[in-house]
Amino acid sequence: MIKFLLLFLLSIQATALEVPELRLSESLQEQKQGNEFLQIIWNTGAVIEDVEAQVYLKELGYELTQFSENPNKHFDFFLLNDNSINAFAGSYGYIGVHTGMLFSSESEAELAGVLSHEISHVTQNHLTRFSEKTDKQTYIMVAGMLAAALVDNSNASQAIAASTVAGTAQQNINFTREHEWEADRIGTTMLSKSGFNPNGMALFFEKLEDDPNAIEFLRSHPLSVNRVADAQSRSSRLNGNYREDSFEYITTKARLYYHQHKRIKLDKTDDVALYMQAYDAFELQQYAQAKDYIDQLLLVNRKNPAYILAGRIYSKLEQLEQSQQYFSHVNDTEPGVYFAAQAYLDNDQTQQGISLLRRYLKRHEGTYLSHKLLSSLYVVAGQLDRAHIHNAKALIRQGKLEEAIVRYERAKATTRSQDLFDVIEVEIERLEKRIDLYKELP
Repeated sequence: MIKFLLLFLLSIQATALEVPELRLSESLQEQKQGNEFLQIIWNTGAVIEDVEAQVYLKELGYELTQFSENPNKHFDFFLLNDNSINAFAGSYGYIGVHTGMLFSSESEAELAGVLSHEISHVTQNHLTRFSEKTDKQTYIMVAGMLAAALVDNSNASQAIAASTVAGTAQQNINFTREHEWEADRIGTTMLSKSGFNPNGMALFFEKLEDDPNAIEFLRSHPLSVNRVADAQSRSSRLNGNYREDSFEYITTKARLYYHQHKRIKLDKTDDVALYMQAYDAFELQQYAQAKDYIDQLLLVNRKNPAYILAGRIYSKLEQLEQSQQYFSHVNDTEPGVYFAAQAYLDNDQTQQGISLLRRYLKRHEGTYLSHKLLSSLYVVAGQLDRAHIHNAKALIRQGKLEEAIVRYERAKATTRSQDLFDVIEVEIERLEKRIDLYKELP
């Protein structure tokens, strides 16, 4: 009942329909609020810990932002395990998508349409404009409501929601409608520029009205007949050769559906059916059967998900050399490197896993999951100082700065390397300065 509050953070917004003057960078206040919002997201326990799914959503989101009104803004994207058809945008460009939203999309263009809509809320500073017109207490109230909405089946969450909704919902709902139209217009253009069918957004909106699972999205993103018609009319004026659904999109949906329902959906194309049969056998630890399916798939499909699954299967068969040959095709991607490092760990070649993942994370920021895996590899190798360091970096990616400092302090107490000690001190100093700056803000 209260899940609709998830998007309430966007539903109490500022007033202007005109496109505002855009900013090139976020303020310290936005960064602080974003850090608080990031912690709320992770504290729900709903973030999907599937590195392929998370990286897929992030890469799709980042690609769309390059065609946005303000690609210089900070963005990050999260997939959350929740059956409701919902998505949300919060401070500092943090955007979340529920698995229910992913499952209800019938094409990648529809999913991209939802993301482009949320990205537009961020680039048009809808949340920032609201925050600037209210005091800190109001912002905290809204963040608390979001936390309550994300904690499923909680009596406490219902009490928080009931005590805060009534005073603000009615006075701000009209502003939401104005901002929704603005996000529709800008998001449709973004879709077209990125090569997706711009009708994806309109198609998705049209079917939401008849879906009871979309109540949260509809309450926070109110639709009207005119708004749907406007989206359809606008997209019909944009023509081009549009992208087909990627194999990553299809297999991400199929894998997550499998984990939720413990079965394969049978209405799949041949290569997706082979992929899911291999994945099912892999999950059931029937590795020889999984190998048969994946070998058949690789005859007709050599996309990244196929190579990653092949590498994982051959690793379990203790054919590490063949496993790493498959991973070599995807060693420029985080999922490819992540599972290659995991394969080394599973086959007692820890140092190779450390070297591989460490090299990748020196060049890329990496996800929470990759830093946690590297920490685990260092534990097995007996390098506890470095294990603590990467635990700290994982915590930073969850917005948990004070907890990260604790981990860095443990690393500092453990290390015997003066050089590493000095590096850790610099990192602690940097985090402490950031926390102090946040505390100085009203």
